Amino acid sequence: MSVSPGKEVQLRRELGPWDALAVMVGITIGAAVFAMPGRVAGFFPSFAVIGTAWVAAALFAITGQLIYAELGSRLPLTGGEYVYLHRAFGPLAAFLFGWSQLLVVRTNPVAALSLVAAEFASNIIPLSEGLRLAMATAIILTLGTIHYFGLRAGKRAQAVFTILKVGGMVVFLLAALPFLPEAASNLASSHVPPQKHGLAGNTAIAMLLVIFAYVGWDRVGYLAGEMRNPERDLPRALIGGGALCAFLYLSMNAVYHSALPITAISGSRVAAAEAARSLWGPAGAALLALLVVVSTTGASNANIMASSRVYYSMARDGLFFGALTRVHPRWGSPWVAILLHCGWALVLLFATRTVETLVGSFVFAALIFWGACTLAYFRFHRQGPAPFSCPGHPWLPGLYLAAVVLLVGATCWFNPKSAWANLALMATGLPFYLLWRKQ
Repeated sequence: MSVSPGKEVQLRRELGPWDALAVMVGITIGAAVFAMPGRVAGFFPSFAVIGTAWVAAALFAITGQLIYAELGSRLPLTGGEYVYLHRAFGPLAAFLFGWSQLLVVRTNPVAALSLVAAEFASNIIPLSEGLRLAMATAIILTLGTIHYFGLRAGKRAQAVFTILKVGGMVVFLLAALPFLPEAASNLASSHVPPQKHGLAGNTAIAMLLVIFAYVGWDRVGYLAGEMRNPERDLPRALIGGGALCAFLYLSMNAVYHSALPITAISGSRVAAAEAARSLWGPAGAALLALLVVVSTTGASNANIMASSRVYYSMARDGLFFGALTRVHPRWGSPWVAILLHCGWALVLLFATRTVETLVGSFVFAALIFWGACTLAYFRFHRQGPAPFSCPGHPWLPGLYLAAVVLLVGATCWFNPKSAWANLALMATGLPFYLLWRKQ
């Protein structure tokens, strides 16, 4: 690809409907569906209540997806949420969003998921702590290299990861069916969860954990500027991918709780592996570990693909380093933005070296921006019809916004240290915003 002097290289529109769907599913399904069910079970007394929580979170996520589908069809531009906030509330809100994405919200998951992949791989081949860290580093570097060679390379890798991931989960579910009638009594088991936070506190904390499993759909719109027909394909990917993820999550949880009583699952960090070991022995646990490696690597791949576009869009608006607007003349990739995202993820990986510290509580920050984007939705909706309209306006989006406010308030009440830490993190962007605005 030759570029005439003075002509700016643009991102290429190479994503079709199946590519958008692969990103949606691939970025949403990571490690949470395999590791989070045990933690969630520690807050609820029975599978009936747990199942209700997962259904409620699915409805919450699908409503958010419908809102973002209208926003994406109305503003089909590279950057997604950054663009929505910039158009609705100006550059400060947009910059603080992008700053938070880079500092922790999108880079932490890349580091954490790569480390999770290495930890599960050690269940197949014993790895020391140093080798696990080396493997996590290699995963980030490999994925960054793939995306350096353009959107076509990245989307092909994502298609492979998503097919293997979804296919592996379907095989897991089908293979478990013959064993479930004998173990169905486990679904009726119950226990008394710890009451450290009380009923309201347990519910709020558990719902944040469940919602964490659905996080990812909000990033698909970052790639709208590289979709061939974003007004049509973005809503379809969000809604279709959201429904598929919800089905897989509910089905996997049903298998876990059928294979093991709630007392065995409660508090476990590897509930999926324990269920697989219960059904098929050590070989089943090893295959499940391999599935988690594929799933987490695929989620990191989609994260790098989508999140790097936010920094590119910020730089185009003069709110970040100008070098981040550079697009490779041959491969068409925002290679400097990709380098920044992967480089900072590596810094976080080596600075913390533990999954628990990396994951933190970035859901709180995500909730704040979901709420802000919903307010942007209401502002844009008054301007007239969009190629896709969120059904149930204004009641459904209004209920969604109320749920976001309730969850943010619950976090501030039950975990104030985490809430203030997140708010302080966002505030660190203010001096940098003033610097770039001055320039």
